[in-house]
Amino acid sequence: MDPDVNEMKYAICPSDNSTAVLLVDIETETVPDTDEDRNLQYYCMEGHHVFSVSEDEDDDVDSQ
Repeated sequence: MDPDVNEMKYAICPSDNSTAVLLVDIETETVPDTDEDRNLQYYCMEGHHVFSVSEDEDDDVDSQ
């Protein structure tokens, strides 16, 4: 079963508590972009940076 991108579209940035948007593949616009550990990647709108969130543990956040 493919993940529903709309359900994962937004997150809260752990660095500044601002809204972040899920990064997706440019060609499909539906496949979430992941880091080397296959964690979802988000772009923080306020801080202008990318961070990763593990799909297994929402508390596991890595800033990049």
